[in-house]
Amino acid sequence: MPVLKELSQKYSFKIIIPTNDHEPKHVHIFKGDDNYAKIEIETLKVVRSYLKKKELKQAIEIIKGNQEYLIQKWNEIIGG
Repeated sequence: MPVLKELSQKYSFKIIIPTNDHEPKHVHIFKGDDNYAKIEIETLKVVRSYLKKKELKQAIEIIKGNQEYLIQKWNEIIGG
């Protein structure tokens, strides 16, 4: 699973786009080892979340602020 190191280093979250994933475009964003959320990039829809409310809000803001970059990375990794 490719970790988007440039964003993961900038924020205190690990952001992943798995190589064998599927539409709609989404990321898996982790806080620690067990807490994560699956969030759609274009709509910011939270598909699944085990993050605390404050962490989820931060995760959504990270994705919102980096949508173009994340869509570009999705297309590079998954194809589009």
